[in-house]
Amino acid sequence: MTPSPPSTRAPAAAPAPAPHAGEQWYTEFGTRIYRYLRYHVASADEAEELTAETFLRAVRAAGRFDPARGNAKAWLCRIAQNALRDARRRDRRRGSVPLESFRDLVSDAPSPEERVLHEEEVRRLLTAMDGLAERDREVVSLRYGSELEYGEIASILGIREPAVRTRLWRALGRLREAMTQ
Repeated sequence: MTPSPPSTRAPAAAPAPAPHAGEQWYTEFGTRIYRYLRYHVASADEAEELTAETFLRAVRAAGRFDPARGNAKAWLCRIAQNALRDARRRDRRRGSVPLESFRDLVSDAPSPEERVLHEEEVRRLLTAMDGLAERDREVVSLRYGSELEYGEIASILGIREPAVRTRLWRALGRLREAMTQ
């Protein structure tokens, strides 16, 4: 018996992602991911870049997404969290970004006075959010920035749903207190 020659076929490739999965995810969740990230970064441009990075990573990892293990929204939020952490690590090495640019938080209010008041309120909110602990900022941004349900937040944070509700309630109390100062 003679040995057979080695196979010339290439090893089986990982399953290719559905061609329109990234587009569908972006259409369905792009705004929520952007708002989640916007709660955490100083500029609209940075939030847009991180949103793009999130969906690029999602498309590259689409073959590993298993709907049986969780929904796409929570999976994308987890990817956004990781992209945010990576960006913060890079920023620590490079320095910080000024908090002065808030071009995306402009109101549709008809008068300039109302717009200035709205911008000031948003600036106060972001300043108050910046003063919160990271875990408070995280739960508030997941709930209100990404509009996630409590169960989805629990899955992302690795805690139980009642703990999410308690953490959010306490974080909102601290946010209210910071807003009144």
